[in-house]
Amino acid sequence: MTPLPLEQLEPVLKRFGVVYAVFARPDGAVLLRWGDASPIPLLDEHSFVGATQDMARVYRSLERMLLPQMDVQGEYLGIRSKVGDKMVYALFFETRRFEAATPVERLRTEYAFCKSLGSAVDLSLQGWLAGP
Repeated sequence: MTPLPLEQLEPVLKRFGVVYAVFARPDGAVLLRWGDASPIPLLDEHSFVGATQDMARVYRSLERMLLPQMDVQGEYLGIRSKVGDKMVYALFFETRRFEAATPVERLRTEYAFCKSLGSAVDLSLQGWLAGP
């Protein structure tokens, strides 16, 4: 399998302020770990960061879900999404960037950001996904 297109992914991850990212195949084989996971607190072994150790389970958990899915991990927000039937990914970034007058407005802002980030990552992977 060809390596992920880091030259297209990295600028997107940096532009959106991603701290840590994991990309894996549906069988759980990790294709790429990017960034530093150490500042993200591991709240318990079944939490989202811990689940990145078993990306096959993360992939299965996203069946028939609206994507991306968001999870708060301390001061970090994580999104997980899958690209067709070829890949699942988890991306983490700081939540302090989102200022809003109400909790509902903050959630809307976070979700809009996550959708934009997921779309940008998906777009940067299109060439790779279309390959052999």
